Amino acid sequence: MNIDIRRKLEMAARVRDFARAHPDANPGHTAAAERLTERLARADALAQQQVAGRRAVTGAIASREKLREEIADSIALLAGLARQAAREEPELAPGITRPDRSGSAQSFLTRGRVAAATATTHQALLVRLGMPQTYPADLGGMLDQFEAAVNEKHAGRAAHTGARAELEAVAAEVMRLVGQLDALNQFRFRNDAESLGAWRSARNVAWPLAGRGNVEPGAGKVQPAA
Repeated sequence: MNIDIRRKLEMAARVRDFARAHPDANPGHTAAAERLTERLARADALAQQQVAGRRAVTGAIASREKLREEIADSIALLAGLARQAAREEPELAPGITRPDRSGSAQSFLTRGRVAAATATTHQALLVRLGMPQTYPADLGGMLDQFEAAVNEKHAGRAAHTGARAELEAVAAEVMRLVGQLDALNQFRFRNDAESLGAWRSARNVAWPLAGRGNVEPGAGKVQPAA
């Protein structure tokens, strides 16, 4: 989660707790406090989605690369046998090439599917030359797993990106709600210095000095009511 968003949400959680400890009969205050609680719950769910998406991407990439290695080695065997088989079945003359491990996932998958189809079409001859009987099915299974890993990576990245975008929107709404509560509480506690001080402490966003250069002046800051 973006550090600025995290600090805003941490502040909003303090504001929510303050509102619970200092309830107000004002319907505007009650509605804003309830909405703030809802938005914080949503932010928590989005943060979990963001983490899960990132982990899914990492796991899918590791699985994909392991399968890429195994598939490439398997196709190398088929390529060697195909060169020998071409003496009896000339259509194999163009040969089967080991796919480029550094190429795109889609290109790698396409080459793998072509190799699997070739192994199936010429299975009898290739088995006689030493190809395992289960080779086409085994290669097809690995290719299915590879494609699933690619799709899982895309889904994880989409989940992570979507959560990040919605978190930004939630954080913006949270700041508006805190601004509304700030106006109400500044007036409410105008003659109660202790409560006013506690409120101001709760709604303060503690930006780290080292990070201020990355934040526009006043960005995300709750402006005290006049």
